[in-house]
Amino acid sequence: MPDATFTAPDLTTFTRLNELGLEAVGQHLTDDHAVLVCRVTEPDDWCHQCGAHGAPRDTVTRRLAHEPFGWRPTTLLVRVRRYRCPECGHVWRQNTDAAAEPTR
Repeated sequence: MPDATFTAPDLTTFTRLNELGLEAVGQHLTDDHAVLVCRVTEPDDWCHQCGAHGAPRDTVTRRLAHEPFGWRPTTLLVRVRRYRCPECGHVWRQNTDAAAEPTR
């Protein structure tokens, strides 16, 4: 490949997490499985009830299965931010619909 142009390694693009609205921020590999820690890329910090700007409240983690890489089953640990509206008190999570069905 004498004419190839190389860029820095990008785990997010390599694992196609960018298509799910996620970004890889960490990894843990063992002989029999892989775990990728991810964050949601879009903030989603405007209240869905009244439209006011929400304040970060805390973070929850969702565990999702992902396509295996090689022989390793791969799990995503997705850090999802929760917000609270100072105006109406509504609490919501960042939208993760592109990565997984909503939890009920």
